[in-house]
Amino acid sequence: MSNWTKRSFIIGLVIGVFAFTIGSVHAAKVKPEAELIAMLGSAKEKEVISAMQEMEKNYPTSAKGQAALKPLLADSRPSVRRKAARVLGVMNADVSEAEIKSICELLKSPDKATIIDGLKALRGLKAQSAISEITPLLKNSDKNVIRDACRTLAVLGNKSLIPDLKPLLEYPDLAVQKDAADAISILKEK
Repeated sequence: MSNWTKRSFIIGLVIGVFAFTIGSVHAAKVKPEAELIAMLGSAKEKEVISAMQEMEKNYPTSAKGQAALKPLLADSRPSVRRKAARVLGVMNADVSEAEIKSICELLKSPDKATIIDGLKALRGLKAQSAISEITPLLKNSDKNVIRDACRTLAVLGNKSLIPDLKPLLEYPDLAVQKDAADAISILKEK
């Protein structure tokens, strides 16, 4: 074997061993679902959020996990409520009307990031009942809220929303115009 071939073989072998080791370490770090559910009851906000992130990543279809997350929509800590809504949306959880209303409370926040998290959560849920809470956001003073409202209405709505979106085709920001046009296009197909 030439030196080049030997060197390539050794480098490949080292990379393979490294990748295997990293994969094994990652697999060993996955916490059992029951442990994560128990962590949701922690008084430590960061621990609860961390548990939700791990549940989203490692147990995205777990009915038991989704059931444990739902009460957090009413948690007294705003960041926990936001994260619970987002994770349930990502999990496409089956939620009740009361839970949709809890998520819609995020849309009333003065904080635009909270509003956007609420909109993103609703996109992953069967939350057509939230449309009446979303449409006023098309007139929000923040263009990013407007853009996310367009995207959410495109997912949840139907053709009847097109008249609400049309004025945004003249909005001074091109990104808002594009999101409105995209939403209209999607809704025309429904």
